[in-house]
This record gives sequence, C-alpha cells and structure tokens, in this order.
Amino acid sequence: MGIDVLILIAILVGTLLAFTFDWAPIDVVALTCLALLLLTNLISADEAIAGFSNPAVITVMMLFILSYGLTHSGVLDKLGRKIAQLAGKKSWFASASLILIAGVLSAFINNTAALAIFLPVSIQLARHYKFSPSKILLPLSYVSIIGGTCTLIGTSTNLLVSGIAVSMFGMEPFGVFEFFGLGSILFVVGATYTLLIPMKFLPPRADSSNLTKKYRLSNFLTEIKIPEGSNIIGMTVVDAQINQRFQLNVLEILRGSERIAADLRNKPLQADDVMIIRGDVEGLVNLRERYGLLMLTDIKLEDADLSDENNILSEIQLSPTSRLTGSTIKDIDFRRRYGCFVLALNRTGEMIRDKITYIELKSWDTLLVFGPRSRVESLYSTDDFVPLEELKLRLRMPKRWWVSLVIIPIVVLLAATGAMPILKASLLGAVALILSRAISIHQAYDSINWTVIFLLAAILPLGTAMTNTGLGEMIGVSIADFGQGYGPLMVLALMYLVTAVLSEVVSNNSTAVLMAPIAYTAATNLGVDPKPMLMAVAYAASASFLTPMGYQTNAMVYGPGAYKFMDYMKFGAPLKVIFWALSIWLIPVFWPL
Repeated sequence: MGIDVLILIAILVGTLLAFTFDWAPIDVVALTCLALLLLTNLISADEAIAGFSNPAVITVMMLFILSYGLTHSGVLDKLGRKIAQLAGKKSWFASASLILIAGVLSAFINNTAALAIFLPVSIQLARHYKFSPSKILLPLSYVSIIGGTCTLIGTSTNLLVSGIAVSMFGMEPFGVFEFFGLGSILFVVGATYTLLIPMKFLPPRADSSNLTKKYRLSNFLTEIKIPEGSNIIGMTVVDAQINQRFQLNVLEILRGSERIAADLRNKPLQADDVMIIRGDVEGLVNLRERYGLLMLTDIKLEDADLSDENNILSEIQLSPTSRLTGSTIKDIDFRRRYGCFVLALNRTGEMIRDKITYIELKSWDTLLVFGPRSRVESLYSTDDFVPLEELKLRLRMPKRWWVSLVIIPIVVLLAATGAMPILKASLLGAVALILSRAISIHQAYDSINWTVIFLLAAILPLGTAMTNTGLGEMIGVSIADFGQGYGPLMVLALMYLVTAVLSEVVSNNSTAVLMAPIAYTAATNLGVDPKPMLMAVAYAASASFLTPMGYQTNAMVYGPGAYKFMDYMKFGAPLKVIFWALSIWLIPVFWPL
C-alpha cells in the first residue's frame, strides 16, 4: 500500500468524521477535502475544478431554478388548501392525500422544495383537525424521499450517479424514467407502510395550538407591573437599559385595553403599565429591585396572552439557501432588521431558550418569533425562511403563474424521449422561465441551493482521487474476491447495505460519490454489468430513514414535529429493511447482472 493511498485514507476518514459530527458546514468540509487532495497532489488542478463543470452539477442547478418556478407560481399552495377543503371531516383522507401528492411531485421537482410547500399546509391541517403535527410530518418526509427515487431528476443523487457513470467510466447516461420501474414499486410499498404504521403509531409530541407550551416558555415569560412612584416611569425600555443591562426582552406593553408591540423603543413607560418580558430569573429579579417593579408571578402566559389581531406568535424555519446561516441573532440585529423578537430556537429537537442571541444559526433551525403581525408575515416573503404557518400572503399567484406549468412538462418530455439530453433541456427550460419573466434573474440565483452545488462540485474529485491512487480498485477487487465465493447477488446486497448505512451519517450525495467507483470496479472484476451495482448505490443512498441528519427533508420536520431521535430509528428501520430486501430482489430483474 503506497503513501498516496495512506494519505487518501486519512483524508477520507477525516472527511467522514467531519460530516458525521458536524464539525463544520458540509460544503466547507467538502471544499476542505478538495483543498487537501490538491495540496497532496492526489488530483491535478484540472481534476480539482472538474466538478464545477460536471453535467450532473449544472443539471442540478437548473433543476433548482425549475423547481422554484413551480413553487413560486402558487399552484402547489392552492392544491394543498384544496385537498384540505375537499377532505371534509375525514382527517386521515386529507393527510394521506397531501402526503401522496407531495410524494408524486417529488419525482419531478426537488423534494426539499415540495416539502417546504406542504409543510405549513400539513401543520394547518393538524391544527384544523386537532391532531398533533407529529403524526403527519415524518410520513411526509419519508414519502417525499421515496418519490424522489422514481426518476432521474427526482433527486440529485440519481443525477450524480449517472454523471459519474458517464464522466468516469464512459457509460451511457441513465434515462429520465429508467428509475421508474423499481421506484414506483418502492413508492407503493413505502407509502402504504408509511400511511398505515408511522401515521397511526407515531406519538403526539408536538402541540401546534400552544407554542409557549411546546417551547416550554412558561418560566421564561413574565408579566411585570409598574407601580406608582417607580423611577422607571417616563423612561423608554432603551433608557432603562432593560436589554443591555438585564439581558431581558420587553415583548409587549399592556396599557389598559391597549397592547403595544410596535416601536417600543420610543414609548415612555407609564404607571400601571404591564410589561410582558422574556428572560431568566436573575435578570428579572435585578430589574425588579432596580426600579421597584411588581412581578405577577402567579400568571402563566400562553399563546392567547401574546397574540391578537395586531400581534402574532409564530414559528419560522431557516431555509437551506438562507443568507443568515452562520450568523448570530445579535450579528443580524434581528430585532431592528425584522421588527420582531426571537423567543426560542429549536435545533433538531433541542429547545434553546437562554442566550440565543449569541448562537450561530444553522440550516433548518426553527425559530419562535413574536411581533407585529405585518412584520412577522413579511419574514415569510423572504427566501431566508420556510414558513410553518398558512398565510394569505402565500396564496397570491403571480401574473405569469402558468408559465412553469407549461415549461416543466416540456423539459421532462424532451429529456424522457431522448430528443435532448437532460442538461440541455433543463438549461433551456430555466432560461425560458427567466426570459418569460415568470421569475427574475435574482430569484433564479437565490433559488439555487449553493450548499448542495459546492458539496457536489467539491466532493466529486474524491472519486477521481480514489481512481488515481488505486484505492477504489483495491476495495473493488477485495469485494469482487468476496463475490467469487458468494456470487454477484451477495455483492449487490453488500453494496446496498454499506451505502444505506453510510448515508445515515454522511450526506446522500457524498455517499454516492464514495461508493459509485467501488461499485463499478467490483462489477467489472466480477465480469458483470456495472449498472445494477450503480443502481443499488443510487437507491440505497436515498433510502435514508433512520436519522434526522441523513436527508434534508428529515431535518426539516425534526423541529416542527418535536421528534426524538428514536422516532426515526423505530419507524425508519422496518422501511429500511423492506427497501433493502425489495431492491436486492428486483434490481437484477430490471437490470440483469
């Protein structure tokens, strides 16, 4: 084993550990890996930048734009609401219909975008029928994942494996509907399991009707009354340094029947005012002693005490393209920039209520915000947040809403019939959306998930390094030797299993890049067609049901559903095993070994 192989193994192990333990954002990890490969001369400069011009990466970029065109049209919002209206009193039928439609759409648009559209509709549905959102959100994620595996364009993983097969091994590109035969079987089986088991037996963890209870804020929200003679009378909350000196946030001032939440900085305090304050006990005690205030400690504040026709308590989630990722609430100056407060933060099940202004935000963090209704609703119109509430704002359809409904089917048809390569069809489709003014060029830029693009472009050279050093060949030969004794079907089963397990702790795309060269080498050394092995890698990399970090959609529903890690393990494990067994049985049927 040469020194180059040992260096590559060290880089591989470090990269996998960084992905697993979240030492840095995944795109930063991928770029660091790329830099190390270049620094150690395991790849050339041309090979290092080849990922940025890879057809699969460019195609994924164009599909992000096309997906945005459809979601921006407002058609999916209308569709979600229509389902809820038609369902009447049948809550299970409404939930199942919503989940199935999201799954079908995920075969043709980015499944993360599809889930983002149906997430607030699902929460509203749960609120309407008075059941916990926990019952519907994880099933929604599972079916969206499965739907994406049905076509080449349904998930970037399929495009990536196809791109590797073409660029590295000179194979023919996979067809748009080449995945559909097995994918449709997995979809029927997976959707049936999901609707019958998780939807029925998932515990009701989240309470969408009481956010203060969900975030356990009762000990952090207090009413403080200003008595006659207090030396705070006549001051504003800024003059009194309530935030800077005592680390407290004044959310509202109750003055008789008036509720004041806007422009608090310029409102002089009066006797008998009641301030609703968020903060810890130490800060509250110090404030009370400094200004001679009265704490109304017997009152437990709930959503109704904060929300009215002018003010709102709501959940929002950072989008994967959010420009706020990596910044703190203090850095952003959230209060002045957006005109509302962040009361708490939910990060993959961890409720953070203390010192949240100093915590760096990450993708899919869920924020509990409070403020004037118009300011909170304005957050939903930005691309930095995914709304978790249904608002009229989301149901306004732009003038050219129909353009994407025409262009996207044409793109799929051209690629499916072979009239155009998928890259050419998607590129022309994206340009057509912009030229027709269905979306602006700035919206096109913002619609691209650059984290995914840089991850794909930076991690692809890792496969090249495995080929250059011979590591992929060594592993593939070892697997082929194993296969000589047990047969290619056992190798297929092993390939699927390793990929499926790895995808739960490393991103599905990174797993596909690592495993595809190994699968190809193993197949060629066994003397069998490599396509079945590559298909096993593609399907297994997307079959991520056991952890919230294995797939973006799983991370999206973790906070709003108030799930625990074991919920994914308990309900995802049977689905994982079923898919493994079905895939090993049916892949050789669709693509003979």
